[in-house]
Amino acid sequence: MATQLAEQLMVLAGTRDGVYIFKSDLSRTQWSICGPFLQGYDVSHAILDPRDGRTIWAAANREGEAAVYKSPDRGRTWERAGEPFRADKVWHVAPALADMPDTVYAGVMPAMLYRSDDGGRTWSEVEGLANHPSREEWWPGGGGMCLHTIVTNPFKPDDLIIAMSVGGVFYSGDRGRTWEPRNEGTPSSGEFWAREMGLPRHNHPGVHRCTHKVVRHPDNGLLFQQNHEGVYRSENYGLEWTDISEGLPDRFGFVIDVTRDGTVYVVPQHDWQEDVGVRVTGQLAAYRSRDAGETWERLTNGLPEVENVTLYREGMATDFCDQGGVYFGTSDGVLHYTRDGGDSWQQLASGLPPIRSVTCEHFEV
Repeated sequence: MATQLAEQLMVLAGTRDGVYIFKSDLSRTQWSICGPFLQGYDVSHAILDPRDGRTIWAAANREGEAAVYKSPDRGRTWERAGEPFRADKVWHVAPALADMPDTVYAGVMPAMLYRSDDGGRTWSEVEGLANHPSREEWWPGGGGMCLHTIVTNPFKPDDLIIAMSVGGVFYSGDRGRTWEPRNEGTPSSGEFWAREMGLPRHNHPGVHRCTHKVVRHPDNGLLFQQNHEGVYRSENYGLEWTDISEGLPDRFGFVIDVTRDGTVYVVPQHDWQEDVGVRVTGQLAAYRSRDAGETWERLTNGLPEVENVTLYREGMATDFCDQGGVYFGTSDGVLHYTRDGGDSWQQLASGLPPIRSVTCEHFEV
């Protein structure tokens, strides 16, 4: 008789000092924890490859090395995937779709998109983006000029979305050969930065956007983004964006994600404060929208009072369970989660290094 496979959840926390792995069944009541792996590396992002449910990819950085690492066996062993990049930092790593089983993308700082078609052994620049005519008008935000978002689309496999700070959202409909900015409806910072930084007057008004993160609804074409200046929704894959920030206490933030039933979650933060940075002080609160951003609910049950805590742009994830699970990590090393869509929150872990990224994937054992 064939053995029936059991579905499990894996939550990965990339931290300033390595990767931590959390596993549970779909009840999410009992968790195992292991790690840190890649200790000594500042891990900007780590993700379980949904194509095989076994390979973990990690964007790992330390002095003199910005590289992607991989584990072929869910964290038991690790190896560097190819040579380090000529970059200050690797920000994001994204497996391609199932029809490209050996392809992986990586976003780095200064903003560049790399692609590997041999499982990470070698990497090459995506030339269509590297040579985009607007490139000279991209510039560093507070975290540097980083390409931090890579979004694939299983319903249109030729589509790619990337986002960077400061440059905005770019779209490719031919798997990366050509690119166009898609930022209509989001605020431009071009005039300010041209004046403050002495940049040339912009010839490409479609860029100059400080996009912090973009996510895609898992079952349709809705895109949501947390921008430096608000939260936005697009119903046509970035051609136009609608401001959905009304009802939030602050327009600024980094983390955003959306569950399968279309519920959107954000954690607003205050914008930059001298000697403090981008922080939350007081009651830590997530916000939930069940109507694609038309209205927002404040969620605090089980969340603590905090002082000068921040959330990094990769620091939120959702699962696909019936009762939507949401996970987010903070700079004080606490991983918060909910099993009931945000009505109540618990701590999945505390005492970790500052949490850079949180991802969640399902796999079978």
